[in-house]
Amino acid sequence: MYLAAAANVLTPAYLAIVSKGYSVSRVGDDIVAERENDRFVAEDPIQLLGLIALIEIRGEAWQATDDEIEDFTSRFA
Repeated sequence: MYLAAAANVLTPAYLAIVSKGYSVSRVGDDIVAERENDRFVAEDPIQLLGLIALIEIRGEAWQATDDEIEDFTSRFA
């Protein structure tokens, strides 16, 4: 599988968000996904889906630890 963030992924990302039960709307320049008490805001559906996945994987304690930040910056800075 090879997939890159590009215009042809925007609609499938939107459809994936909707299939998870979120309502999706545009508010100004942002796209907002809402479901029950959850609200995610991003610039495009790909980013929005990433935020949703972040919470699904890491939970409400999504923030990185100091060690995780150090590891990340050593790899990508």
